Amino acid sequence: MRINWPDVFKFGAGATFVNTITNVVLFQQGISLSFWGFTISPPLFGLRAVISLVLFGVFFYLGFLKARPHSG
Repeated sequence: MRINWPDVFKFGAGATFVNTITNVVLFQQGISLSFWGFTISPPLFGLRAVISLVLFGVFFYLGFLKARPHSG
């Protein structure tokens, strides 16, 4: 079985985009959440949003831009 990596990266781009938007909203609204006994503060959501945005850029490039067939 062969893995179609561009499709895997396209899925990763979509997932990290949703994660970025969610973290940005939680950061902007100043919402803290408890997770397994730990509290995730708004500045941590901001950091997570930046990391997710970088990963989105990498996955978007690998899934959509680099995978395009070259004409010529």
